[in-house]
Amino acid sequence: MAKDHKRGPARWKLFFAVLILFCAAAACIFTFHGKLLNGKAAEKPLSSSSAASVPVKKEASSQQPAKDETKHLVSVPFISQEEKLPSGCELISSMMLLKYYGQTTTADEIMRRTPKSTLLAADGNVYGMSPNQAFIGNPYSPDGLGCYSPVITAVVDSYFWDAGKIEAVNLTGTSLDKLARDYIAKNSPVIVWATVNMEKPGQGQSWILADTNKSFQWISGEHCLVMVGYDQENYYFNDPADPTGVKSYKKSLAEERYQDLGKQAVAVRPVSSVTA
Repeated sequence: MAKDHKRGPARWKLFFAVLILFCAAAACIFTFHGKLLNGKAAEKPLSSSSAASVPVKKEASSQQPAKDETKHLVSVPFISQEEKLPSGCELISSMMLLKYYGQTTTADEIMRRTPKSTLLAADGNVYGMSPNQAFIGNPYSPDGLGCYSPVITAVVDSYFWDAGKIEAVNLTGTSLDKLARDYIAKNSPVIVWATVNMEKPGQGQSWILADTNKSFQWISGEHCLVMVGYDQENYYFNDPADPTGVKSYKKSLAEERYQDLGKQAVAVRPVSSVTA
C-alpha cells in the first residue's frame, strides 16, 4: 500500500503535464486558424486608385472612328488631254468618268461616237450646229471649240446600252452644292462645265445656227472637268488640262464659273425602274 501511495502523486503530475501540453497545442491550433480567418477577412477589393496602377488589357472597341465628314474625295482615274485631244476636254472628262465605271475606251473610239460639226463661211456669214448637238471644231487641234451637256450625256450613255444597269443623266441646272450632297458624297463623280483655271469667261466666236437661223456666241475659256470632291471651303476636280490631276477651287468661285457656263452637269446613276 505504501508503494501504491507513492505512485499516486507521480501519476497526478504526469496527468497534469499531459493536460498542459494538450491545452497548449489546442491554443496554437486556434491561434493559427484565427490568423488565417483574419487574413481572408482583411482582403479587400482593390480601390480605384490601386486598380489604376495595375496594368489591365483593354478590350478592343467595336466602334469605328467617326468619319471626317468635312472632306470627301472620290478616286477617279486621271487622264490628260494634252497629247490625246488638246481641245477635247469634254471627251477626256467623259473617258475619266467611263473608266471609273469600268468602261475602257480610247480617244479615237469616243471620237467616233461623238457627233461633230465644223463652222462654214458663206455669204459673209459663218454657219454651224449648236454645241448642244455636236462637238464644234476638231478636238485633235488646239483650235477646236467643244460641246455641251446634251452631247456628252448621249456619248457616255452609249457605253452602257448593253449592260442596261446604269445610265448617263443630264443634271444641268443643279447647283454644285446639291451635286456634292447627292452624288459626290455617294461616290458618284460628275462632269461639269466651267472655265480654264476658273478664270473669267470672255466672248468667243459667233455663228448662225443652221437649223434655227439664230445667232450663237461661244463662251471663250469654256472648259470641262470632273468634279470629284469637296471640303468645307473647296470643290475638287480632275482637270484634264492640268498634268497634276486633282485641283481645288474655292466653292464660291467654282459655283460662279459653273453658272457662267449654264450650270451644265452630267453624271451616271442606276437605270430608273419603270412600272407598268
